[in-house]
Amino acid sequence: MTSKPIADRHRSAVSSGPAVNSRPAVNKRTQVQLASLVFANSYVLSLLKFCPAPVLNCHACPLAVMACPIGSLQHFVGQRRFPFALVGFFTITGALIGRMTCGWACPFGFLQDILFKIKLRRKKLQVRIRHSAWKVARYPIFIGLVIIGAFATGEPLFCKLCPAGGLEAGLPLVAIDPSIRAMAGTLFIVKMAIVLVFIVTAILIKRPFCRFICPLGTIYSPFNKVSYVKLKVDNELCNECGACRAACPMDIDPYLDANSKDCIRCLECTSCPVIKVKYGTSAE
Repeated sequence: MTSKPIADRHRSAVSSGPAVNSRPAVNKRTQVQLASLVFANSYVLSLLKFCPAPVLNCHACPLAVMACPIGSLQHFVGQRRFPFALVGFFTITGALIGRMTCGWACPFGFLQDILFKIKLRRKKLQVRIRHSAWKVARYPIFIGLVIIGAFATGEPLFCKLCPAGGLEAGLPLVAIDPSIRAMAGTLFIVKMAIVLVFIVTAILIKRPFCRFICPLGTIYSPFNKVSYVKLKVDNELCNECGACRAACPMDIDPYLDANSKDCIRCLECTSCPVIKVKYGTSAE
């Protein structure tokens, strides 16, 4: 007896499962993102301020609970000290879940998800990350600003320009503290311009900061290939319909590389039955 064609088997699999489960999965991630946002900026737990967060959340925010990992990294680099504890923290987090904190816990990533949902009359821009020169932009940003810049100047250069810091710390501090407001000058204007560009871009493009700039995502990216949590595509059932790409907040094709360095492990693509979560050192 001959087996069903691949496309028929794919349609059969799709009709039997993911349409029922996709909405709860999306809602669950949104709830986790909201809970992470509240926890990261709950203020009363600020006794943890000396601990780096596993996500990008500005430590200068008046409500921030923990330290920004990139700000902490620049602090040590600026003092010419090797950040042993931070390197261990990044390694353990990346080895366990890759960039999953980006997809489930990062407040700044959550903001970008919300901004992209704003409806416009014009069509959203689809930027194919695998063909874009911007795909590698975050590497020179990480090396140039976070490492070399901090080492040469002793200052957290990336933090001075970071749109997350501008939104979470710059605007609130200038609004509530007259003394800080009096000191706001050219750098603050530049930072607010960057924030404005970020907001407009995030409305038009899926997660632009995560895809093209974020230094924390740059650190976690290489671990996607070796992390304990992985994704696996059943190539025999996949007909490359593109549904996974449409659901992906990073605008990538999971069926081409399920464990791409750009994947944030949001698991939105697992609404398709041919993509599964796998655990262990191998995705097989």
